[in-house]
Amino acid sequence: MSEPLTPERIAAFLDHLAETSHVSKSARRAGVTRGQVYRLRSVDADFAQAWADAAVSGYTDLELEMLGRARFGVKKPYKRADGKQGRMTEYDDAQSLKMLMAYKAGLVREGDDRAAASMANLTGARDRLAAKLELIRARLNASTADGAGGDPQPD
Repeated sequence: MSEPLTPERIAAFLDHLAETSHVSKSARRAGVTRGQVYRLRSVDADFAQAWADAAVSGYTDLELEMLGRARFGVKKPYKRADGKQGRMTEYDDAQSLKMLMAYKAGLVREGDDRAAASMANLTGARDRLAAKLELIRARLNASTADGAGGDPQPD
């Protein structure tokens, strides 16, 4: 059974929504139903705006977390050849490029004149990066075939 919508419950819902971007979990955390908050949003413009602001905040936080992982990598454990545990940083270059392309496309939509030239450079850079990655992959395959393969380089 849900509780009545009080200012405290509404604030709790909005705070949790900003943290999680998840309506159902936020409603449960606040002790109300999804239906209650959706109904309130449909009739209360101030609440609808606060909801939109909370959603933007949540997605901005998500974007910043993803950007941090793309820029600085994620520490991952791995088992070394000697059996000991090592740690290495793993980077998701594909995700980084997608985020960068989306950023540049946003600049183009906003009419930033420098963005068009930057997009052309980025496309060329993506092609050059793909070629370099292919060379690295070929070298790794060759060294593995020669029996010279080793552990990843630790941080």
